[in-house]
Amino acid sequence: MKIPLWLISGILYGLSWPIFEGLNLSFLAWFAFVPLFIYIDKNQTEFFKSMLGCYAAMFIFGCFSAGWLFNFPQAKWQVAIIFFLEELWFFIPFLVFYPIQRKLGFDKSLWLFPFISMIWEWMYLSLEFTMGTHLSAYSQSNNIWLIQFVDITGMWGISFWLLLFNVLIFKAYKAGNYQLKSSFFYKRIAIITLFMLGIPLLYSGFSYFKYKDSKTDAIQVAIVPTNYSARFLNNTNNSFRLVEETLHRTDAFFYNNPEKSKNIDLYIWPETGLPFTMQQSNLQKLLQEAVTDWKANLLTGVKGVSDSINIDDKRNYVSGVLFSNSSNQLEYHHKTQLTPGQEAIPYHSFLHKIIPNFPIEENDIRYFKKGESSTPLLLKTKKNKEFNIGISLCFEQWYPNHWAKLSKNGANFYAHLAAEGWYGQVGFMTFMNNVTRMRSIENRKFTARAANIGKSGSIDLLGNIIKNSSKKRLQIITTTLKPNQIVTFYAKNPNWFPIWGLIVFTVFILFQLYQNTFQKSLKVL
Repeated sequence: MKIPLWLISGILYGLSWPIFEGLNLSFLAWFAFVPLFIYIDKNQTEFFKSMLGCYAAMFIFGCFSAGWLFNFPQAKWQVAIIFFLEELWFFIPFLVFYPIQRKLGFDKSLWLFPFISMIWEWMYLSLEFTMGTHLSAYSQSNNIWLIQFVDITGMWGISFWLLLFNVLIFKAYKAGNYQLKSSFFYKRIAIITLFMLGIPLLYSGFSYFKYKDSKTDAIQVAIVPTNYSARFLNNTNNSFRLVEETLHRTDAFFYNNPEKSKNIDLYIWPETGLPFTMQQSNLQKLLQEAVTDWKANLLTGVKGVSDSINIDDKRNYVSGVLFSNSSNQLEYHHKTQLTPGQEAIPYHSFLHKIIPNFPIEENDIRYFKKGESSTPLLLKTKKNKEFNIGISLCFEQWYPNHWAKLSKNGANFYAHLAAEGWYGQVGFMTFMNNVTRMRSIENRKFTARAANIGKSGSIDLLGNIIKNSSKKRLQIITTTLKPNQIVTFYAKNPNWFPIWGLIVFTVFILFQLYQNTFQKSLKVL
């Protein structure tokens, strides 16, 4: 019995995802779509059979890349809906491709598939119901030696590169009459691989030479990971215990490590550091006293921050808050991307307008308010030097535009505060860490990463992991962050690559349609 081609593609693409600790199978994605292209080619006139196979391949892929979603302890039916919708969204490029290949022919149209896939992923990420976990570029997030060019193109360059690699291999395979043992096929594969890997590797070499040694003033940071389960965090009776334990560990580090702690400029807790608003307790006073004792700053996530401007809106923010040793004034970054279904309802205001009796009020306090600003927070060190720190909160790391805006607005380095205990202790932690690494490369910034259960540590502007808490998650990590003023071409122009891809795609389609019409006119004459 032959294995269906769509199943082979789904398995290969799924295995390429960076979810297996210590195992890098990302190279499988370079040719994972080839069996699916063969399947579409064979069934190019059969819409339902062709599209069913494409969706099935994406579904199989999703079981690998996002199967960990089902470890979420609550709302299993919501998770199931999200999972099936995610596979539907990433089936869209095949749906768009079908009428194009019917009109222009499969072989000619296949050159457009990398454009279609990349453009759709870019458009998809701007929608409110997105998860961001399936974007094809992340299959290569383990390969920092290969993907340094994202400081020019952003992750969209990887998406295009990956699908183009698959198209070129398919073309070579078809040109060799579908014979794997053909010497012609292997010669073409060698040339294609040399070309597709050679150019990115040359740029990587240039990048390593340019950024290998950043000779700027450094600040010392202490990252305080936590290890609380989702069930523990969801129980409000545990909130005070969580803060007390995290504060106690930080205090213990400060008093037991006098040589290390005297140089620390910033302590970082995860997004779940303060699970309730400071207005409901004496936390602000308590933590302000702590940073005074430490003679350092504290950055942590906090829930329940109220809107000081629009007091009629009772929803609160999920925020990052910076306590300063030199001032009692708190600085906030309000989360700009909220988790669909959990922290916010996608298109809530729109649904409320078109459905008169929509059951959930627009300002329902069970959900959070979305922040509107990607502005760094001002950090003052012991030596009275000032730096801008760009804050990312958990879900925001999937959205490269937020990080690019932080860079354009003057961020010298990043702090990513993560809450990754919702899905159990599974391979997605490596995946999440890799996404942060890609954001660091795109913007050429050092990043401190503080996570609950997930990986904590620091990343340099080449994506190298400086410190990592992969085994001892409760060990406080001391690390160095080197601020810089770099604003990459990508950060200045975060959408240029997909927009140019859209232009090329549109021109090609219009030209082909014009050419077909012109040829038909000649035949009539």
